[in-house]
Amino acid sequence: MKLRIDQKQLAEAARRGHRRLPNNPLQPLLGGLLLETDGDSVTISGFDYETSTRAALAADVLEPGHVLVSGRLLADVTAAMPAGPIDLVVDGNEATLTAPGTTFTLPTMDRRDYPALPEAPASAGTVDGDLFAAAVVHAAQASMPDKEAAGKLEGLRGVHVAADGDHLTISATDRYRIVRHRLPWTPDGNTEGDLLVPAAHLAATVKQLSGGPVRVSFTSDITVAALANDTLTVTSRTIATPFPDIDRLFLDPAAASGWMRADAGELLDAVKRVALVNDKDDQTVALSFDSDQVTVQAGIHGPQAASSVGAESVDLDGFTAGYRAEWLTSVLAPIDGQVQIWFTTPNKPVLLAPIDDDGSVTDTYRAVCMPVRLK
Repeated sequence: MKLRIDQKQLAEAARRGHRRLPNNPLQPLLGGLLLETDGDSVTISGFDYETSTRAALAADVLEPGHVLVSGRLLADVTAAMPAGPIDLVVDGNEATLTAPGTTFTLPTMDRRDYPALPEAPASAGTVDGDLFAAAVVHAAQASMPDKEAAGKLEGLRGVHVAADGDHLTISATDRYRIVRHRLPWTPDGNTEGDLLVPAAHLAATVKQLSGGPVRVSFTSDITVAALANDTLTVTSRTIATPFPDIDRLFLDPAAASGWMRADAGELLDAVKRVALVNDKDDQTVALSFDSDQVTVQAGIHGPQAASSVGAESVDLDGFTAGYRAEWLTSVLAPIDGQVQIWFTTPNKPVLLAPIDDDGSVTDTYRAVCMPVRLK
């Protein structure tokens, strides 16, 4: 194989591919990146039996072929080479990369033992990559840690993406928090479908694909889902355990005994501020209400803190409830502007939603936060 390619493009593709490979692969081949020519382009692929990546780059292909080399070495070497064109020549068991004044020679691995990459399902539609990345990365924070998500709870270690007409819903829960984002998308026809991918894998994928439109491929009778942009395709093995039906867990606002509205950023800052006095044994913050403000308090023994935020509230005078600071800040974080929170009793979960500039509740985001008992 012999080709010429831009250093910046090759280095970026190698870096992205290497980052998705295992640090200590069970088989050395799984730490490699596969380069294959295809007409006037070269494809750089990686696979660890869970996630595969394929980056297609324009190149001047002088002799077609393929080569499998260490992903770490390829990423490090190409990043260190000078800007401009790089010549890549494969001869026997060596791959030589050359730029003016610089030459690297890398050992190759046997391509015949490399596993076949999964085929990506057909695209189901397109979504804005930046909006999708922000929603998935946030939802991933509310998923259950892998070590806790065993048996029937395995589905909670994933982020669930589902088509709902001309919108996508992105959901996750760890049983203490529930988050659901709703984004516009352009389906390819009357498409329905969903995917459930481990949260860490999906978050890493959407970060790589952000910056433009992203094509979403749902699962059908196979266990692989795919996301792609114009240059990169990533497939991920899905979680077999179904994602739970969380619709019934969202509080009906009509059943609430009271509600409040406040600036989400101010409330978030107040929670973070008072939580500084908490210790590892108690991460609770308490919310107390009167007619025109909410007071956030923390600290039971030793240091104590309180911070007040202006708020509009209905039927909450004298109401006090406790929440874990980490949970409350995580569900508040995506909201820009006003937030409305509905309450029933101090021992039941609350519902949060953003408020539009016209004062109406939007359907772009919903969250549930479980309370903790105040000592």
